Amino acid sequence: MSITLTQLRALEAVARTGSFGAAARELGITQPAVSQQLAALQRALGVVLFERLRNRPQLSEAGRFVLERALPVVRDADHFERDVREYAGAQAGTLHIGATQTIGTYRIAPFLARFLAARPHVRPRIEIGNTRSIAARIESGEITLGLVEGPIDGLPLEAVPFGGDRLVLVLHPAHRLAGLRVVRARDLACEPFVSRESGSGTRDYGYEALLAAGISAPVVLELPTAEAILHAVEAGIGVALLSELAVRRAVDDGAVRALRIRDLPLERSFRALYRRDLSLPPLASAFLDALRSS
Repeated sequence: MSITLTQLRALEAVARTGSFGAAARELGITQPAVSQQLAALQRALGVVLFERLRNRPQLSEAGRFVLERALPVVRDADHFERDVREYAGAQAGTLHIGATQTIGTYRIAPFLARFLAARPHVRPRIEIGNTRSIAARIESGEITLGLVEGPIDGLPLEAVPFGGDRLVLVLHPAHRLAGLRVVRARDLACEPFVSRESGSGTRDYGYEALLAAGISAPVVLELPTAEAILHAVEAGIGVALLSELAVRRAVDDGAVRALRIRDLPLERSFRALYRRDLSLPPLASAFLDALRSS
């Protein structure tokens, strides 16, 4: 027995409209096509579905029995088709993104709010980690799209720039350098640093710039977040290199000072990462397009 969804939809439409012609117009097919679908369904089931009463189609007892069981199938199929269309059109599903601390804490919210405003059925899921861990999870297929600021050399990932920030030197207001407008890399040769862990984009980028300038700054304390590092700087434990985005509020409150280092290239681009050999899901692709155009 071979029963198709088209046949069940024809049965439901004729039963509801009371007319083969009306059902055909609603389904977007010809009236003979509706008759053919119902004839094929009757043959497949071995029952008579419609009888003529006052020259109009009337469901037989068997037709009512079949229709009662066909309706949930038709409704489920309609829901299925709607859900898949919304998913394919980036209007439904889960937007699963990995993001680094800086981007996840200070930059992603405005992007996400604009993106979700036109997509009320989308469920966002953001996972925070450092650049190295996010890149590793993309490579393993656990996450399809990651937003990072650190280097990813040696990994088979596509990297799409979408904005950026600048690292600044953060220090206690009473620090010997706090009264300067800018500093040079050589001024930091003996300074103790508070830093993110190895694998963090902020640490890797900032300390690579220091090393390239011949400065091997000692890291006296590693902490997992910019907020924790700011508290350590406020306590006088050391200085730090952090994103301007992360220190803005503490600077405005007078808790720390933020200076630019004149001779270090500390501007950096944010990048969206994904595997070159895998297609992006519709939502991730649409979100990436939104990032590019922002």
